[in-house]
Amino acid sequence: MTSLEKEQQREEEKKRKKFIWLWLLLIMIGVVLWYFMRQTPRVPLIGSELLPDVGDANDQYVSERAQEIADANYFTLQINPEAVFEDGKSPGSIEIVNPGTNVYPIAVDISLADSEEVIYSSGAIHPNQFVENVQLATPLTEGIYSATAVIHIYDPDTKERQGITEAELTIIVKN
Repeated sequence: MTSLEKEQQREEEKKRKKFIWLWLLLIMIGVVLWYFMRQTPRVPLIGSELLPDVGDANDQYVSERAQEIADANYFTLQINPEAVFEDGKSPGSIEIVNPGTNVYPIAVDISLADSEEVIYSSGAIHPNQFVENVQLATPLTEGIYSATAVIHIYDPDTKERQGITEAELTIIVKN
């Protein structure tokens, strides 16, 4: 036997060993899969006479139900981006609306952007209510101020806060 033949024989032996290991691996995977498939619990089929009354899940019903769920979780807010005050001590127009399409009551805190001082807190504004004219908690001098409205969103049943969102606005004090 020449060295070339011995080398070819070794290569064939390596291929055979790889092939045997591959088959063993596949058999082991098959056994494991078979074992776990046998272990899954079977769900019994219950006759319809034992089930509670059910309705048809037609496309229209499913669509209407999905819209109801979406509406219950949808939140909109209307707030005027400019609040105008004749002077810093008298009430001014701010216009915060919690539309009737919302199910969540809100509360709004407005703070100055540079100092983060809260200059107005609305208290609860329920769906289909609005705030139009407000008195600032801190009088402001004449000027234009950048402010942030922090809107707290509450669960209508538990009264627990569900979320927060913010809106930028400008406060204009004329005199």
